[in-house]
Amino acid sequence: SSGINAEWSLRPGSRMTLVGVGVDHEALVRSAQKHFPTVLNEDTSEENVAEYSGGYCYKHDDQPPPSIGPQELPTLTHVAIGFKSSAHQHEDYVKYCVLNTLMGGGGSFSAGGPGKGMYTRLYLQVLNRYHWIYSALALNHPYQDCGIFTINGSCHPNHGWDLTQVIIKQFKEMENGKINHSELERAKTQLKSTLLMNLEYRTIELEDIGRQVLASGERKTPAELCAMIEAVTPHQLQALAKQMLASKPAVGAFGDLKNVPSYEEIEAAFKRDNGELTNRISHFLLKGMRSKATGLIKS
Repeated sequence: SSGINAEWSLRPGSRMTLVGVGVDHEALVRSAQKHFPTVLNEDTSEENVAEYSGGYCYKHDDQPPPSIGPQELPTLTHVAIGFKSSAHQHEDYVKYCVLNTLMGGGGSFSAGGPGKGMYTRLYLQVLNRYHWIYSALALNHPYQDCGIFTINGSCHPNHGWDLTQVIIKQFKEMENGKINHSELERAKTQLKSTLLMNLEYRTIELEDIGRQVLASGERKTPAELCAMIEAVTPHQLQALAKQMLASKPAVGAFGDLKNVPSYEEIEAAFKRDNGELTNRISHFLLKGMRSKATGLIKS
């Protein structure tokens, strides 16, 4: 009983949406009034606001991951760098979606075929150039109050420094480089295609209605969303990147971190015009140096 009450405490009326597709609206309302009478009368106002702060989280683990087969899986270095993006109801949200699709990415192996994003920037400029990178992927995470746009990568531990440099260069290229017409049109077409193909399924359409109503109180039609995607320009994306990189970076790293730069060095690199990492001291080594220094002070 206590577990059920705790579960329901996380689901107030402001976090719930009842959606029906192919049902009578009045019947759905009567059913909601019957089964959720207390939820409908709740105060749905929420005052908590999340704020982006940047920062870092490093977790060193040089042990190979568990394997169910006879051969051990390789120990890798995983690095993610992100910056503040927009909330899902902000006017820039669709622009971030286009930028996310333009950057794309994935694993070092793909079966190919249409719509797999093999012509996105992270495939053409990263995965096709650096054989030691296992994966590189751009992700935008929008929330109610703000969002975070990240590029994640994984590689052999010997290349942790190089992987971090590649990710930084990709962000700087967004800010300083040019977005040509063909890659932008390809990204917009791919995003519209993904949107429309997903909505061919009734279950996904049901979820889409629920998510949009829960987030904004209304639902935008596919035609409206496609028009918003089509209206995005190269100048808007470059301005978006400049705005994004003006925030403090957020860095996450996991795995063998012996060759991953410190957060201070990554932050300093973003402040340089060329984005170069200069002080080749890893987070792992810097942490050891600080521990020794602290020990000397205490003694």
